[in-house]
Amino acid sequence: MRVVMVVVVVVMALPSCLKWTTSASLRPKRQEWSVVGAVESVLTSHAPCQHACLLLADQHEELEVTQAPRGVRVLRAVGGSVNGSDASHGRLRETVDGVREVLLDVPRWSTRILVLTRLPLSHLGGLHGLLSNRNAMLLRIQDHKTSRSVRRVDVFVWQPYSAPGSTPLRVATWTPHGRLTLASHMSLFPDKFSVFSSAPRLKVVVEVLPAHSVSWVDDAGEPGGRRLEYTGYISDVVKHFATRMNFTITYVLSPERTFGSRMPDGSWTGMIGMVVRELFPSCLPGRSLLRGGWSANTFSPVRVLLQQGFRALREQQSCPMKTNSASLTPNADVVWPAEWWWWEGLVLGLWMLTTLVLTKSYAGNLMSLLAVRYVPQPFQTLRDVLDHPSVVMIWQKYSSYEQLLRDSTSGEMREVAGLEKEGRLEFHTQVRFKEILDTLVRAGGHVLADAGNSLTKLIGSDFSNKALDLIEQGLIEYGIENAPNITACGNIPKKMLIMSSFSVSNIWGVFVLLGGGLSAARDGVVHGAHVPPLGRFTHSFTGSLMD
Repeated sequence: MRVVMVVVVVVMALPSCLKWTTSASLRPKRQEWSVVGAVESVLTSHAPCQHACLLLADQHEELEVTQAPRGVRVLRAVGGSVNGSDASHGRLRETVDGVREVLLDVPRWSTRILVLTRLPLSHLGGLHGLLSNRNAMLLRIQDHKTSRSVRRVDVFVWQPYSAPGSTPLRVATWTPHGRLTLASHMSLFPDKFSVFSSAPRLKVVVEVLPAHSVSWVDDAGEPGGRRLEYTGYISDVVKHFATRMNFTITYVLSPERTFGSRMPDGSWTGMIGMVVRELFPSCLPGRSLLRGGWSANTFSPVRVLLQQGFRALREQQSCPMKTNSASLTPNADVVWPAEWWWWEGLVLGLWMLTTLVLTKSYAGNLMSLLAVRYVPQPFQTLRDVLDHPSVVMIWQKYSSYEQLLRDSTSGEMREVAGLEKEGRLEFHTQVRFKEILDTLVRAGGHVLADAGNSLTKLIGSDFSNKALDLIEQGLIEYGIENAPNITACGNIPKKMLIMSSFSVSNIWGVFVLLGGGLSAARDGVVHGAHVPPLGRFTHSFTGSLMD
């Protein structure tokens, strides 16, 4: 059976309502056919008006547009049977998405879809994915058994992520008298993605991130007798969503074990590819913010976005780097009017150097500073690696970094992509980074380029392994046992000699004592100057006695 799809897109440009779409704009060829009144009742009874509406009808419903008000567009597309192959279903979905993207630049979830048909529910299995995972409703016409006249129109809603053979929920009923009656507590176009009433079990594809871990645990209730366990702060966020939205989680890994990138044929790899192929409803850490990743994963009900700094990187490769060094370099007497004396700077520098040496010497750190080993680090920027004649760069395979290199048309990223022809650019998966770090990178001929948190995790893991080797070999315990006075803390002495450097805070008493002695000596000298000589005093005293 061939199906004629009629798509009616209503774009509201004014603060009016969906009453633009009336029976006058969707007039049937036969006047006795009044099913379009059900569509009109559903559209006019729905309060929100700032959205588009897609009306899909099969070949039985022959609609003829005789009057198109402002903002209405009608398109027709011929497809296969709705209960036939997956290819027919895919063409139907592609047509709907294409109409939405061409006519209206709004998110998918502000578009309402109505499917009008006379087919029984058992013949609509091919539309289950469209009706369950979209904001769509099914209008099924029921005729009288004896006549061709319409008896009623039932409005159904399929729950998200429900089984293909499940029964939809009837939310309303319309009769030819023009009466629309709600049949459940749910409203028209219900918000069925806030809380899942069916409590589905969703599979979430994950990838290893820094500060996260993936492990397999035994579970008899899972296929294969084991279950993937994902721990980290992102897992806590997903569990919070699972509790709020009423669903359970099953973690899985992508076959390539990568975040995913776009291939030359348009397909996608990794976790993004699994979501694009609709194998799973969501992925962690989510979609890339690059141009291709944004269009691939248009919507996912449960997703966690980890935004990486690709936008700033793309701006950096297209704009020259600006520094503030020019503002610190005067080039005229107006900027620096004062005259500079070179000997003043020389004296100041020598004085600062002498002060630094003396300070470090008295602090006891001079010898330790002289014994520091210098470790060369020739590659500080990406330009240093590009200018090197032979070093090989290693980037993550099937990742957004690889896509960024291949999509760049200018700047340093384009130069990095050009190294692949010279044999100086390699791509490896993140799982092999630890092996590559121990073999290729340590040899000195390769450089590993990745996100900062990933490289920090590799460095921390390497340090932890070396510390663990020292502990397992007993070197730390041997050094502690053979340290001198290891038992000194068992009998702490009552008197201890504390060695410290000289400063004003601990020798202020010396200055007080010296100042007090000088003050006492000064007072003695001053008072001694006013005492008369002893001989003169004796002579005067004896003379008075003789008189």
